[in-house]
Amino acid sequence: MPADYVIIGGGNFAIEVATYLSDIWRTNPGEAGSVTDVVAVGQIRLDDFAAILGSAPSTCEAFAEVPRLAEKLCVIAVGEPRLRYRFMQEIEVHGGRLGSVIHPTAYVASTATVGEGTILCPMAFVGPFARVGRNCAINVHAVVGHDVVLGDCVVMSPGSDVNGYGGVGEGGFLGSGAIVSPKASLGAFGKLSAGSVLNRVTEEGFLMHGNPAAGRQMFRRP
Repeated sequence: MPADYVIIGGGNFAIEVATYLSDIWRTNPGEAGSVTDVVAVGQIRLDDFAAILGSAPSTCEAFAEVPRLAEKLCVIAVGEPRLRYRFMQEIEVHGGRLGSVIHPTAYVASTATVGEGTILCPMAFVGPFARVGRNCAINVHAVVGHDVVLGDCVVMSPGSDVNGYGGVGEGGFLGSGAIVSPKASLGAFGKLSAGSVLNRVTEEGFLMHGNPAAGRQMFRRP
């Protein structure tokens, strides 16, 4: 059923998400909705939103300014897990609902589960029996292998890969091309640097880098 959407974020990833929504609606005209509002502080690529969507959405700096927020679906289009976590909480406080964005070229196995508010970008892969939490961002060509568990608000950059039975805790971040080996896992609010390979289980808040990845605790839970 067609719905009104609110995009949180006015930058590059927000423009990508608007494009994905446009692709989805073009593929399924009967479900075509509209982006009515953008919530962001600072510069917003409003002309680009208009070019993608056919008209410019309204802009707000706070969720309280969005008309009829509870009747719309909110998509958090920022790539920083801590911001995704904070915005998700603020949306819930203001009575809003998270909306998912699954690009037509993404693959989701029939036995996998994907939480509300998650964004699956073009060519993302979610394998059999994988569990993806709420409000995650799985970027272009990222792979969530079989039986993988991702917590809420996880961000996987382009080309990153969590292999079978691996995991990423709530608010974890994988840089471009980062790999979590089978049965390894990155702790909550940890970061695995671009191109790194994680071969073990880490605790919460670790920054890991290299191959094999090593590091130390750097971050605290927000």
